[in-house]
Amino acid sequence: MSGRPVIGLLAALIVEAAHWTRLRWDFTDDTCNRAWHLTSIAIVFSGAIIWLEGNPYTAMPALLSWMPALLLPVQFVQSYGLRDSVPLSSFSLIARRRKARNQRLGLLEQTTWFNFGNTFFAATMVAAAVGKNADMWIFFPGLIVLVSWMTYSFKRSSWIAFAPLVTAASILSFGGQLGLEKVSDMMGSASARRASRFNPDINATLIGTRGTVRQSPEIQWRLTTDGPPQTAPRLLRTATYSSFIGRSWLTQRIAKADFKDLDTRLVNDEPYYLLTEAENTDEITRLPSFELRGSASSESPIPLPGDAMGLRDFDLDGIESNTFGTVRIFPRNPVIHGQVFWNGGTFPESPPLGREDLRTPSDDSECLDRIVAELNLDANKPLDEKLLTLRQWFRSEFSYTRNLTITRPYRRTNSPSAITSFLTTVKKGHCEYFATSAVLILRNAGIPARYTTGYGVMEPDPKRGGFVIRGTHGHAWCRVWDQDNNRWVDFDPTPPSWFASVNSQITRTQRFYDSLKRLREDFFIWRNQPTNRLAATAVMWSIAAALTAFITRRLWKSKRRLETKSVVASYDGHRTLTPLHELESLATRHLGPRPPGQTFSRWLRRLTDILPDHKPLDEAISLHQRARFDPRPQPEHDRNRLERLAKSLAATLRRKS
Repeated sequence: MSGRPVIGLLAALIVEAAHWTRLRWDFTDDTCNRAWHLTSIAIVFSGAIIWLEGNPYTAMPALLSWMPALLLPVQFVQSYGLRDSVPLSSFSLIARRRKARNQRLGLLEQTTWFNFGNTFFAATMVAAAVGKNADMWIFFPGLIVLVSWMTYSFKRSSWIAFAPLVTAASILSFGGQLGLEKVSDMMGSASARRASRFNPDINATLIGTRGTVRQSPEIQWRLTTDGPPQTAPRLLRTATYSSFIGRSWLTQRIAKADFKDLDTRLVNDEPYYLLTEAENTDEITRLPSFELRGSASSESPIPLPGDAMGLRDFDLDGIESNTFGTVRIFPRNPVIHGQVFWNGGTFPESPPLGREDLRTPSDDSECLDRIVAELNLDANKPLDEKLLTLRQWFRSEFSYTRNLTITRPYRRTNSPSAITSFLTTVKKGHCEYFATSAVLILRNAGIPARYTTGYGVMEPDPKRGGFVIRGTHGHAWCRVWDQDNNRWVDFDPTPPSWFASVNSQITRTQRFYDSLKRLREDFFIWRNQPTNRLAATAVMWSIAAALTAFITRRLWKSKRRLETKSVVASYDGHRTLTPLHELESLATRHLGPRPPGQTFSRWLRRLTDILPDHKPLDEAISLHQRARFDPRPQPEHDRNRLERLAKSLAATLRRKS
């Protein structure tokens, strides 16, 4: 189920071979402690590698899928030791110190023994459940068979009474699984909608909603330029929308904006993803560029300048763009890194779409007409002057805030809309209000405009160079059509005070999380470079091989072999062995090897937890003890009775095996 059949087969052979071989080791408590230390180090090291190399949200399931292999040292100590369990103190540093103190002071210390096989079995089932193949149809039947097999070994009733219980439990668990899957799907889709607001076709704003705008301070991307910081773009776009309905922006009122694959072009023998058709593609290498690094998932948008021309070095399975200039990617890895070329005078989106880029809501018409007239935006003036007038008006008359107080009016009332309230009375809001209002005002003045979302590049990283782009840097602005130059230009109407509200003091906790994220992403990029991957793999395998060779050598030197006892012709002439000794090999399968110093009878009495009826065993042990230690000759009927009981018990144990 985890997709590692070779490792699973090796682990199964190591564990089950204890029933086929008589090789054993006299493992002490210190050996158990060292086995647990080795397992703990392996778990921590593997967890760190898995977290560094993959998605942090899938690191725990990936670690759980490796848990049977990581727990193998402790299971090996139990399976091949002379004891059939391990001391519980091996798993607790406090318990080990208390035990050492009591031994030093001469105090009694009662050891609690723990059957680690149950934990190992549970870890194996969990590993299968979180494996990448756990959605196959065979998983649930296999789980039922294995759990039933293990449970049957502990029962005392016959399989006739056990089978209906297993069947009923299987039906209930199967129904529970289906129910949990449906609940998980519902919760997963809902959480996905909440966790990621990006949708290339629709953007639900907070316009008309009371509350505080909250954004994650987590680093989303890192931007590095070859030149001074001034050469970095100020705005990075993720999506553009054209139709405003209710409080949401859509790509089009009727149809979705279809995505098309970007072609890969060779420029100077290097592959580029070109966003626009250029007359001379060789000029792309002379354009300004920056490096972009961050975490990405399938179909996520990549933040790019409005005049981005091409991308290079991103390890992608695919990249698409729509007619509005939105670019989404299909990364091969959870962390991507590459170079973006921009400021080439070309733009990836299409010209205005008829009346769609001039449409405004009827509820705001009166307010928009009055503002356009007051600002004289419908006059025959250059676009730059109109945009400057509108920007100065927003800066002088409005203020930026993340505490939203405007509510959306109910239908069939004369209350003004949220946008009208913002423009006339409240005059306070965040970037979604400013961007939406600016688009509607410009459209009312006859200038095509669109609503755009993305990030503001505002937080420099002086220690490492470049800029840090956080979730709190998420922003909204406008794309305005410049008819004279036949292109779209960025227009940000939000007052500059939003910079100060976002770039507040970062807490120490957030700096710690930033360091972890940088470490994970940088290690992932370094690790996945071809030369580094080969070197790292060789080093890790060399360490594993050296450690395995060292442990194998130590084990081989300290091995012991369980001696087989022959009971033929020894019972009549001597009283050292009886027919009950023939059960030792069968009992070892269930109880493990007999610990040194424990009597045969006391060890054999532990079979009472396995046998459906313990009375035959008690009688057989009583006859066995009388035959060995009673100085009088054993009656023939007792000897025959003991042989029959031994055969009956042997048959029962074989059925249990």
